[in-house]
Amino acid sequence: MEKYILKGSADAVGAKLQESYDRMLESSRKWAEILAFDPDPQTGLTPKDVVWRKNKARLYRYVNYKGIKYKTPLLMIYALINKPYILDLIPNMSLVEYLVDQGFDVYLLDWGEWEWEDRNICFGDLVDDYISRAVIKVCQISKVNEISLLGYCMGGTITTMYAALYPNPKIKNIIYLAAPIDFKDAGLSSVWLKVPDFDPDKVADTFQLVPKEFIDFGVKLLRPVNNFWGTYTRLWKSIDEGTPIAAWKALNKWVNDNSNFPGGAYRQWIRDLYQHNKLVKNEFYIKGRLVDMANIDASLLVMCGTSDHLVLPHQTKAILDYSSSKDKTYHEFPVGHGGLVFGSFAKRESYPVISGWLAERS
Repeated sequence: MEKYILKGSADAVGAKLQESYDRMLESSRKWAEILAFDPDPQTGLTPKDVVWRKNKARLYRYVNYKGIKYKTPLLMIYALINKPYILDLIPNMSLVEYLVDQGFDVYLLDWGEWEWEDRNICFGDLVDDYISRAVIKVCQISKVNEISLLGYCMGGTITTMYAALYPNPKIKNIIYLAAPIDFKDAGLSSVWLKVPDFDPDKVADTFQLVPKEFIDFGVKLLRPVNNFWGTYTRLWKSIDEGTPIAAWKALNKWVNDNSNFPGGAYRQWIRDLYQHNKLVKNEFYIKGRLVDMANIDASLLVMCGTSDHLVLPHQTKAILDYSSSKDKTYHEFPVGHGGLVFGSFAKRESYPVISGWLAERS
């Protein structure tokens, strides 16, 4: 407390108080101007080509000017309700850019914007009509018969569904980043979504295409103070201290840039997985076919954040027990849900782990 006590003559103390007050006003003015008038930064800037389309979905292949060092291509799959450019946020803070620079042949499946005509899409459609076709296209373009997959968040769950059902083309490696597999004890989400208090069928029947605002508000309420207040105080602090704000602006853009949730998939996500945990119970079916994780024998890299409140570490770690893989690697890091893929820690710790592990197996 001693450092906060102003000492000196009345004039000196008054001058210091006035200086602090002026600084606060100036920082607040800049803060308000940035929030009100600054344009969103450009994101997803790593050079890429669209190599396949399906409905609104796009399959990107990233341009590798240095040359491809590793033959096995990597296909990244992300969640349905957020934009995948979190994996390619801004230059020098991009997992995609890092892996391309390391010599990997990187692809990414962008689901696009779900609209009213997509309201009945379910996980069976996503696996059979999108991922399976995208995988075939990747193998055709890269002229290989095996592939590596990276699933982040819900993308890892969908990747699991695909990997359990499609043995060909051969899946050589799977990287799980904060991907829920076991939905038992899913933190506050389990409390809010428990039966019979929450009825996903009523939500899906009412909206049909579940609005992105509905999903976004619910996710942010899991940590309301941090999401509705803390994020903006962090911006003010950065302005006041004169530290760069480019990363904050890019992340804030992504956090608020969401997608609608097709009612068919929403119903399965909440009812079959969060409420009844059918995936680990070996009761989850896609178009009449059982999703049996024992069919997965690819090499696995599983990464979790110990501070993740959206997907708790044990939820992702479960894939190690339910798959048949003989080559399994598990890492926990002292970060939250997004800290595995963006930020200084991710660049320093997570990116090299992913690259090094994949290089040994590609």
